[in-house]
Amino acid sequence: MPYAILRFQKRKAGGVSAIERHNERKKEAYKSNPDIDLARIKDNYHLVRPPTTYRKEINRLIEQAGCKVRRDSVVMVETLITASPDFMSALSPPEQREYFERAFTFISEKIGQQNILSATVHMDEKTPHMHLTFCPITKDNKLSAKLILGNQAQLSKWQTDFHKYMSARWTELERGVSSMITKRKHIPVWLFKQAQRLDKQFNEINIALANINAFNAGKKRDKALKLLSNWIPEAKKFTAQLKSVNNHIESLEKAFSTESKITSDLRSKAYISEEEAKQANAEIYRLQGQLEQHKRLLERVPPEVWEQLKNRRERGR
Repeated sequence: MPYAILRFQKRKAGGVSAIERHNERKKEAYKSNPDIDLARIKDNYHLVRPPTTYRKEINRLIEQAGCKVRRDSVVMVETLITASPDFMSALSPPEQREYFERAFTFISEKIGQQNILSATVHMDEKTPHMHLTFCPITKDNKLSAKLILGNQAQLSKWQTDFHKYMSARWTELERGVSSMITKRKHIPVWLFKQAQRLDKQFNEINIALANINAFNAGKKRDKALKLLSNWIPEAKKFTAQLKSVNNHIESLEKAFSTESKITSDLRSKAYISEEEAKQANAEIYRLQGQLEQHKRLLERVPPEVWEQLKNRRERGR
C-alpha cells in the first residue's frame, strides 16, 4: 500500500545552519549519510531557491513582520515530503516532479509562499524526497510554529488533508493509520545514523584486533585503545536507545495479546497493535543484528586491554 509522506521538524536558531548545509548540499563529504550518491547531486533541483542563507532570510522575514522572538523560539520548520519507495520509483521523472510541485502547492497555500525559505528536491538518495523549510510566521505576524502546526489532533488533520489533496491526483495513495490511534513512536532517523557511525568504528576496531599481539606493540596498541575508548560509550548509548524501542514493541505485542482475548469489539484495535508491532519489529531487526555484532566484538577484547581502558578513564576523572 503506497502512502503520501509528510513530516514536520521544528528547529531553533542553533540548528538552522546544519540543516542548510545538508539540504543545500554545501558539505564536501557526507560521512554521516552514506545513502548520498555524490555523482547524482547534479540531479537535485529547487522549486524555491533561497536568495541568501537560511539564517539571513529568517532574520529578514522576522524583522519585516515585526515578530517578537525569544531565545528559545522555533524560527524554522523543516518539512520532509516524499512517498513510499515503490510508489516513487514507479513514477517517471516528470511525474515525480509533478508530485513535489503538487505537494509544494499544498504547503504554500497553508503557510504562505512568502514564508518559504527553500524547497529542494533530492534525487541523489535511494528515494526522491523534498526538503521544504519555512519560517513559521502567522497571518497576524506572530512567530509561532505551534499556531501553524497545532497539537496532535491538528497534525493528524494536516496528514488527512495532505492525503486528500495528493490522492485526488494519484488515487492509489492511502492514508496511514493515525498515530493518535496507533500511538506509534517512530524510530528516529538519528538512531539509524548513529548505527551507521558505529558500524564504521566497528570495522576499524575489527582490523585493529585482527592480530591480537599488536596490543603489545606501542602505536598499534594505542590506536586500538583510542578506538575502543571512543566506541564503547557510543555503543552503550546505542544499546540503551535500542532497549527503549524494544520496550515499545513489547508493549504493543502485550496490548495485542490482551485485546484479542477480551471481546470481538476490540478486534480492530488489536489488529492495529499487531500491525504496529510487526512494523516496529521490521525496522529494528537490522539494528538488533548489529548489536549482536557489537557484543561479539567486546568478547574479543583481551582482559589487559579492558584494564588499560579502566586506568585511562580513572586518569581522565
